[in-house]
Amino acid sequence: MAFTRPVVLIHGYSDRGESFEAWRQALVGLGAQPVALNVCTYITLNNEVTITDIGEALDRALEYQLKWKDGDSREFDAIVHSTGMLVLRSWLLHYGPRRGRLKHLVGLAPATFGSPLAHKGRSLLGSIFKGNHDPLSPDFLNAGDRVLDALELGSRFTWDLSHLDLLADPPFYTTGSNSPYVAVFVGDTAYTGIREVINEPGTDGTVRWAGCGLNTRKITVDLTRVKSGESGKQSVTLSPWSDGRLDIPIIGVPGVNHATILSDAGSTRVAGVSLAELVSEFFQEVNSEDAFDVWLNKARGFGTTAIDTMNSSGNAGAKGWQQFVIRAVDENGEAISDYSITLCCEGDGSPGSVLQEFEADVHPYRADPSFRCFHVNLPIAVLPAASTGETELPTINQRRLYIRLNASTGTPLLQYQPYDASGNTIPVDSQNGDVLLDITHLTSDQGRLFYPFTTTLIEIRMNRETAPLDAVSKLLYFLDFDAPAQ
Repeated sequence: MAFTRPVVLIHGYSDRGESFEAWRQALVGLGAQPVALNVCTYITLNNEVTITDIGEALDRALEYQLKWKDGDSREFDAIVHSTGMLVLRSWLLHYGPRRGRLKHLVGLAPATFGSPLAHKGRSLLGSIFKGNHDPLSPDFLNAGDRVLDALELGSRFTWDLSHLDLLADPPFYTTGSNSPYVAVFVGDTAYTGIREVINEPGTDGTVRWAGCGLNTRKITVDLTRVKSGESGKQSVTLSPWSDGRLDIPIIGVPGVNHATILSDAGSTRVAGVSLAELVSEFFQEVNSEDAFDVWLNKARGFGTTAIDTMNSSGNAGAKGWQQFVIRAVDENGEAISDYSITLCCEGDGSPGSVLQEFEADVHPYRADPSFRCFHVNLPIAVLPAASTGETELPTINQRRLYIRLNASTGTPLLQYQPYDASGNTIPVDSQNGDVLLDITHLTSDQGRLFYPFTTTLIEIRMNRETAPLDAVSKLLYFLDFDAPAQ
């Protein structure tokens, strides 16, 4: 099978281009010309380098080393591993005139929404074990702080990037001719041996399965006050799938982890087909929406056993994993750092039954805790039916679902006040400051809040008000010179 376009290969954090050697050999064996396989290598272990910087360096290398200038109409394909996905997405965002030339993008265990290991790498331990070990280098023991910051769960970088490409209108990844077809693969196995100590549930050892894919939606919980002259609004909304958006599910690869998905390029076979052969077919045969659908069905068949393994990992009766990245802000977009959020399910006629699984694995983004990442094993807790007390567990979509929210300014002078769609205040529990919101409509077939192996973004907005709402505040008041001395 002849390759018709050159291929660019981009590695991940704390790695080198030589890690793609197995893939390079496999693609050459499938008909690619060695000169057409462009394996880049780049520096992450420098505390001043950002992913945006690396994306710019990629553009320089394409222009000055490969001679692919703006006027050049040459098309190409790309394979990225881990952090390489963020590098390429950054390049696609900032170098629009060249974007249409990328025809196929393959993500191998991509860190689309970061890694649970990133915040650990910033420590001294991370510097020793993952940092630059060249004592003559000015970057000696650097761990790449700014790259790791972007890779941290719930980071501002991945939040902003996702709004600019995955949630953009129109989105970057569509069925149109100016968008690449995208395929995402991830192994169903975590590390073994000494590296097993860093494994976390729902991962390939480094990235979360739910954080790899590009199928992303956003929930907006808008509790700000309706401004004068504006009509009412929906308080809790779920973004629709964009028209023409490319379906980019994850495809499981059996028996490989975050590292061996690179080294086993041609040796992992399902029904006689290797991963490298499946990628080769993707590059050569997918040139229309219909061809993509045919290939995607084949790829899903390739990944069936791996997805079954990933579905059944975790709790008994599990059906996969989902990630939620939540951000809380006030009406001016300023961060709300001190807040708590829980999901509650109707039980015994009340909405007070907290779904503990939603809070079981929460990571606040270190630089700004208004961003938080929740990792959930689906289906999250479902309770016995309140009316019968039956032991058979119904699906959560058969119960009313609520958000319980609490936010604090840290001073009695100010408070966070939620408003409904008409601009009326939403009652805040006087005992604990909780606000209860019914979000049952998001679990309908149209909304579908729970969607395995995806990341859902949630933005919460509330007004920051001087307290109390119905009287003069102690924060500012006018002096009364005629009042008697106190």
